[in-house]
Amino acid sequence: MPSPAPVRDGFRAIWRQPSIFFAELAWRWSWGGAAILLTGLALFEYLHTLIVTPTDLMLLRLRHPLAVSRALADIFHGSGPRVVHTVIVLIPALALLWILLGALGRFVTLRALVARATPDWVSKPGSLHALIGLHLLRVALALAGLLSFLGAGLVASFVTTPKTPHVGLAYLLFVPLAMLVSVIWSSVNWFLSFAAIFAVRDAEDTFGAIVAALDFSRRSGGKTSMVGFWFGAMHLVAFIIGTTVIVYPLAVASLVPPGVTLALMGVILLVYFAVADWLYVARLAGYLILVEWDRSSLLEPEAAPAGIEPPTMRHPPYAGQGESLEDEPLFSSRPRSLADEDCDEPLMPGFSPGEPLPGR
Repeated sequence: MPSPAPVRDGFRAIWRQPSIFFAELAWRWSWGGAAILLTGLALFEYLHTLIVTPTDLMLLRLRHPLAVSRALADIFHGSGPRVVHTVIVLIPALALLWILLGALGRFVTLRALVARATPDWVSKPGSLHALIGLHLLRVALALAGLLSFLGAGLVASFVTTPKTPHVGLAYLLFVPLAMLVSVIWSSVNWFLSFAAIFAVRDAEDTFGAIVAALDFSRRSGGKTSMVGFWFGAMHLVAFIIGTTVIVYPLAVASLVPPGVTLALMGVILLVYFAVADWLYVARLAGYLILVEWDRSSLLEPEAAPAGIEPPTMRHPPYAGQGESLEDEPLFSSRPRSLADEDCDEPLMPGFSPGEPLPGR
């Protein structure tokens, strides 16, 4: 079967069924809004625990850098344990919310994409549990990546001391370690997100979906990499455009109220996030098209090209039987005998039947 065009077909699938994109947008922005709300409430409660004395107020009103720094140091002194307690409560809550919303949203979007690509597909139970497991592994991977970054910074700090500072050497040591952690994290995270296709399409469990994703990448890794490259390039272009456009409200910040500037920057950020989500869903649809093409190529039996018949050779009638000509395959399993040969054809060149052999 002909090779598909996953980039074009991915965009076409989202364009013809935009509800898939809106479903993706709904669960992502729901989690983002909940994260902003919970973080704001936690910050508000934390600020309420700070004690500001009249001396601190007097130092803040002086607006001198040294006076302000002294006042802030006095205000935040001893508030470290409260920050740690807030982070311990807030981060797991956001992670749990992301696991549940992400699994449910990915199940809805992938089910719609698979149903569109395969009309006779029937949803099977167990997919949602597998997606929860995959998202749990992604959260654990993010935590491991964060600890790896901290470990890279700790290793880089060993080469510099206050007595013998080597900032450049520490930087040269930290950057390769950080890049190695980023590459490993992004590769494993990609496999976990890609495995969601097999969890929904084939009702695989968590680890079965990972194995299926690895097996597919082994067979069609080149095509999958090209799809990821083109969508990654488009995402990079969108990021560059977004970071360029968001500077314009700051350029006119002195001419408009601060609220207008913040509102414009917020709109630009929302547009960028919407474009990024749209590209992500289109890339997911492109991956699914590759998976369907791979399955079809594996299940389709090898057939001879149309219009080409197997080679045959024509035989004269059997000797003395007067049978009509028939076609026999070139490679036949029937044993041949001398009776099948043409008796009018001499067995030796230059001699005819009945003529004595030389020497007789």
